[in-house]
Amino acid sequence: MAGEFAGASAAEERDLAEMVVDEPDKHLWRVVDAAYDRLTCAECGGRLSRGPAGCTGCDLANGFRYVAIEIDRPGVPPGNEHALRVNVSVVRRPYGISEGELLLRRLSLPVLLEGLLPTVKQAQATKALYNKGAGIDELTAAVYDGWGGVSP
Repeated sequence: MAGEFAGASAAEERDLAEMVVDEPDKHLWRVVDAAYDRLTCAECGGRLSRGPAGCTGCDLANGFRYVAIEIDRPGVPPGNEHALRVNVSVVRRPYGISEGELLLRRLSLPVLLEGLLPTVKQAQATKALYNKGAGIDELTAAVYDGWGGVSP
């Protein structure tokens, strides 16, 4: 979304972000996500869509993020963009998510950004490691080495 804001004043940037979030179904999810970062929730005062569970404005915005357009990037496996979108959403608004689930989603972001997508078997094996009490080093190795050799 940086390209859309190049040379824009703070007021113009906010106006553009408001136009995007007024019609999230007409924009790519990444553009909607970036627009939320540029707006403040009138109820909780935080970044729009990131406030605590129960904040009406953020709850509504977080739900609307899923009507935005989602298209896989060229050269990535089908489903990569969806996995990235869901993980970004959870990391940005982790209320009600276990510490372990949040850790695994954070660890997976660089792999997904690289355009990789774990198989169901790889994801399940990583979750099983976590459930057995694996530490951060072992989990990091499982994600970065086991899912495609990406460096964190």
